[in-house]
Amino acid sequence: MTRAASHSTHNERRGAAAAVMVVSIGVLIGFAALAIDVGVMFDARAELQRSADAAALAAANVVLDENRLKASPNMGEISANALQQAGIMAALNPVQMAAPAVAAADVVVGYLNNPSNLEEPISLNDPNGINTVRVTLRRDDTINGPINLFFASIFGRGTAALSATATATFKDGVTGFRVTSTTGNCGLLPFALKVTAWNNLINRVSPVRDDYTYNQTTKTVSAGGDGIPELNLYPGSGGTQLPPGNFGTVDIGASNNSSADIERQIRYGVSASDLAYFGGELKLGDDGTILLNGDTGLSAGFKDALEAIKGQPRTIPLFSSVSGPGNNSMFTVVGFAGIRIMYVKLTGSMSSKAVIIQPAYVCDNTAITTSGPGPSYYVYQPVRLSR
Repeated sequence: MTRAASHSTHNERRGAAAAVMVVSIGVLIGFAALAIDVGVMFDARAELQRSADAAALAAANVVLDENRLKASPNMGEISANALQQAGIMAALNPVQMAAPAVAAADVVVGYLNNPSNLEEPISLNDPNGINTVRVTLRRDDTINGPINLFFASIFGRGTAALSATATATFKDGVTGFRVTSTTGNCGLLPFALKVTAWNNLINRVSPVRDDYTYNQTTKTVSAGGDGIPELNLYPGSGGTQLPPGNFGTVDIGASNNSSADIERQIRYGVSASDLAYFGGELKLGDDGTILLNGDTGLSAGFKDALEAIKGQPRTIPLFSSVSGPGNNSMFTVVGFAGIRIMYVKLTGSMSSKAVIIQPAYVCDNTAITTSGPGPSYYVYQPVRLSR
């Protein structure tokens, strides 16, 4: 090969290498641009999901509004409150430094029988059975505008539509309670109520009592009706005729619970050591019942403990029947109910004594649940993301 030919070949190789390098640089720039835009979309999607999660949790909590206990629930009003709260929380969690708006159609309020079943649709038929809120946040052409991309416009695509959905549920179907190192104590009071008396209360069977008001803002109780019915829990478990020597107090734990044990449970809740008597959890059996030993009464010394929790949500056992006198009585518990104490008087004549309660929503970390509504009323696990 001549020197001229060799030089020509060398130049051709240099030219080919330069061309390859130009193409490679273009490809690398394209991949870099793609990586940047994918990163932008990933970050925006994560922010959108975080905002949707917060909106769903807030909306589900606001659905636990006890105004629903005052009359027949209005589904439109409940949905409007959920939408408003979802919007407030979404605005506090911006996406790409912009507060996302929430479309009314993207907030769904309803009921899930089994939140772990991802195929189950949210039921929208019963405003009395609400336990779930689903929120979808969008960045698209219909609301909030799509995400702006930096380099994809080179390829004819300058934006991307994104969405994120979160579902929050306060699970019902409570069948019992289990205290662990992470749950805190159980808010179960050692006072049983006849299930028929409870049903008469929530169904407003005459005569209806409404003498006290609970203010959800100040968390205080005052005289005057608030539209939520009440009954006198003591003496007699809601007017029920009980065996001699018993007034509806039950032992949650050993059958020889002292007055100090009961006062502690009133003030601070039922502990793991209390439930150890039942094998670690107080739970309805396969037949839907559990037996609790009766106690001889409610001491006037409990007044201060009951006053200390007045207005706070608590749970009481519901029983279907009771047998045996005094400390030998056995209550057949068939469910649990959420209540709050409104008034306490444990001195004077028996006819003047009273522990007035009204229905209330209770969220308890110790609650054990099953699918479906179960045998309990107004008692739930705390609001959690379920989907």
